[in-house]
Amino acid sequence: MIFLQPWCAGLLWCGALFVNAQAPYTVGHYLRDRKIMDRVDSAFTARNSELALQLHRTLQSRSPGDLYRRAQLEWEAGEPYLADLRSAFAAGYSFTPDSTVAFHIENMVVLLHLRDEYRTLTDNPRVKRCVRLIQRDQELASGSFTDTLAHRSTVDTLDALIAEGGWPSSYPIGGTGVSIVLAHQHWDKANDFLPYQQLIEQECLAQREDWMVALSTLQQRIRWTARNKTDTITFSDLALPDEDPALPMVAAISERLAVNGSKHLWIHAVDNATASTIADRIIREQPVDRTPADVLEYLKARDFDHPAPISSDRITFVIDPALPQDRFLYRMD
Repeated sequence: MIFLQPWCAGLLWCGALFVNAQAPYTVGHYLRDRKIMDRVDSAFTARNSELALQLHRTLQSRSPGDLYRRAQLEWEAGEPYLADLRSAFAAGYSFTPDSTVAFHIENMVVLLHLRDEYRTLTDNPRVKRCVRLIQRDQELASGSFTDTLAHRSTVDTLDALIAEGGWPSSYPIGGTGVSIVLAHQHWDKANDFLPYQQLIEQECLAQREDWMVALSTLQQRIRWTARNKTDTITFSDLALPDEDPALPMVAAISERLAVNGSKHLWIHAVDNATASTIADRIIREQPVDRTPADVLEYLKARDFDHPAPISSDRITFVIDPALPQDRFLYRMD
């Protein structure tokens, strides 16, 4: 039996208070931050740097990209910005010089210095292996899905990286990182995705990964597991609070519907009230469409799938009184 000294127990008690004070950054926070960023972009476009910065400071995210944007806005507003800029690089921000960006032109010396100072975060053997994995996966994805063993080998490589050092964060890699590998596996069972989903979401809650990556992975689950068949989602609270296990999936369903405007969603639930509540949340969480008008017209003219607003006419309810009260099924064509 291990006995704690009084001072040690006190530290544990204080530590518990500290942990409780630092609430995890949930997908609910991410969704609210995304709406705030839309307002930041609008303010910045209107050349109101002060308002854009004020709004940005209400974000709960501490991702490298958001810290970097904060520094840019502070510079635009004439406020001190080096602390947030350094924090962005320290968290894994990957800098690519752009001679057309005023912030880069005015701060190139500092930016290159910080990039070199923190290069070990983005230029180490593990990150290089991740980049090679992504490149190999893209080569496979550019062809037909016939070499299933090759695709399986990319997952084996990903599994090895995870076993060696946990989930590889996308921050020093860029984009959605190695999760892109999961997009090209034609898995038709939710359980195939589940271990990765759980691991990525744990990393998101610890702020070591971006919720965008988690939602992207969940969209791949939707892509392969809800086509012409139902996939089951369990919720703890129909109000879907931040910590509800179903909220990430609801957000991912919303994103996939918004991006693929030709798709229709069927929600199977125990009663109309449950189905309606889920549908309302899916509609409410849809992301803002930033597709340029000319690109959208091009896609429509050639009958390609394109982004479109989510409305109730794209969602059909299937009421099944035999379903449990704490879950719903969904299907997407």
